[in-house]
Amino acid sequence: MMMLINVMRGLGRVALTSALMLTLAACGKSAAQQHQEDVATLTSQGEKYVKEKVLEPAAAQFRNQFIGKGGAPCGEVNTKDAFGGYIGYQRYIAVARDLTLLAQDVAPEEFEQNWRQLCR
Repeated sequence: MMMLINVMRGLGRVALTSALMLTLAACGKSAAQQHQEDVATLTSQGEKYVKEKVLEPAAAQFRNQFIGKGGAPCGEVNTKDAFGGYIGYQRYIAVARDLTLLAQDVAPEEFEQNWRQLCR
């Protein structure tokens, strides 16, 4: 029984040491590195939401992506239509899964208003 307690104490020290090392490693990131990781994560999430709205998600092409002033991923996407041809780049705003907006989905004035509010 005493041996089991000692082994558990040793494991507890190893776990605590590992947790501290991971915490210190995360603290070693600069603000710029953390910002870059956050932007990459948000951009990836935006792409995922856009792909859920298009006919051929695997064929979606992205460019000019950035995080808007409202924290929403914004950019341009080129997707295929029902005939398999690319339709040309159009802007998108990806606030959340159910709040992803492609320029083709709404009236131009409505999209512009949302773009100004969330992306610029």
